[in-house]
Amino acid sequence: MPEQYQKNKAMKKLILFCFLIIFISSVDAQSASAINSKGFRQAKKGNYATAIKFFTKAVQIDQYFTDAWYNRALAYSKLKEYSRAIEDYTKAIDLRPHFKMAYNNRGADKNELKDYAGALKDYTKAIELNSGYAKAWYNRGIVRMNLQEYEKAVSDFTKAIELEPGYKEAHINREIAETKKRTNKAFSP
Repeated sequence: MPEQYQKNKAMKKLILFCFLIIFISSVDAQSASAINSKGFRQAKKGNYATAIKFFTKAVQIDQYFTDAWYNRALAYSKLKEYSRAIEDYTKAIDLRPHFKMAYNNRGADKNELKDYAGALKDYTKAIELNSGYAKAWYNRGIVRMNLQEYEKAVSDFTKAIELEPGYKEAHINREIAETKKRTNKAFSP
């Protein structure tokens, strides 16, 4: 009987320990979420440096909190800290591989750093994840204009317009790309 008592006592301790671990993890996740929300509110007010502090605290509490990584990347982008934003978008993508907006936004920051090949790859991935994502088509068109691939740019802007007929910037940039395409043909040998 004492042996059975010891086994029951050990089992109770193990169950209590598991419960405590689950409870502590739950509290941390709730804390990370609450802190992320505070950062989000600061970002909405334009207080990006303060928002970054909250998002940083959230990922310190829960390193798997994809939204906090993504939100911190957005804040870094607003402060034009593109390399840091790219790192955080990459972490968010590692945690959520089908995160089309993270690919799109990472592409935008790569474009800002004139990494056109990297931006093109990210926009293409965002389009693969959601072919109805007009913003990714538009952004890829912008990169193709930067690469002087005007015919492909026209095609991407046209697709963005098909998806969102009122997409004013896509209409404007399609006209610019068409003009540059004609100009290049006129001056080609």
